[in-house]
Amino acid sequence: MADMTGTTMASWLPEQWSELATITYRSNTILWENDIIDRRWEPELGVGRGDTVNIPGFTQNASATKRSTFGTGASITFTAVTEAQTQLVVNTMAYKAFRIPAELTVQTMPSYVALLTDGIGEAVALQADSDVASDNSNGFDALTAVGTDNVDITEDTLFTAETNLDDNNAKAENRHLIVSPASRVSLLKIEAFRSSLYSGIGQVAADEPYGLLGKVYSYNVWVSNNLESGTSGKKNAMVQMECIAGAMQKSITMVSDVNIEDGIFNQVAGYAVYGIKLVKSAFGREIAGK
Repeated sequence: MADMTGTTMASWLPEQWSELATITYRSNTILWENDIIDRRWEPELGVGRGDTVNIPGFTQNASATKRSTFGTGASITFTAVTEAQTQLVVNTMAYKAFRIPAELTVQTMPSYVALLTDGIGEAVALQADSDVASDNSNGFDALTAVGTDNVDITEDTLFTAETNLDDNNAKAENRHLIVSPASRVSLLKIEAFRSSLYSGIGQVAADEPYGLLGKVYSYNVWVSNNLESGTSGKKNAMVQMECIAGAMQKSITMVSDVNIEDGIFNQVAGYAVYGIKLVKSAFGREIAGK
């Protein structure tokens, strides 16, 4: 006698549901999918390539030698480049799972199960973003803070954060301000933001990424409902992409099987495997606010 197993019965989940979870994951992951963190190193750490990628510090970019006299033919000086390395370690798996008794699977509307599957993608997306926002060693929570907890963000506070990035030669491209819904209202009390975000200049088109408000000064403005809480308010952030590195070694992946031992359940799980690392702390500032 041969027994049927979860492996042989694992085909009940249509492939399109896996695709649905992936689409939901991408559309809800503000911090991972919009050049807010640096994912250039992700190809170095594909599946089966270990758990660590070494990121060079590029200290040779800090200065150059000036030749003061033209036409002398003087020899040049070569720089002995010694790079410090920052290790980006993939050490997190986020997952969401559900299971349904087999008899209810027969009676459940297909659209409901599709919604449950869609929810897996959203849950994993929110967890991945939450880690970037709240990690007190490698996320926004590890950055030097400006502003005041549970108080409206002021234009002076934003100028301070922007000046800090400028003083540290953070590139002007791929700069981002990420704020909570309440801090978004704080920004709307500043005339420059009202003019830029809600006029023809800087207005976000319908096909722009989820969460994007527009651009003000040197940075894109995003709204996230997934930021770390302060004492009473929220920990917003201004960052340049190179501030935090991230690698999604295994993006949202769906698996399913049938559990016979517990009473015949169709069970579904989705998961992602990733890691983040604070690389250039001077390229970001935590902004306390509401």
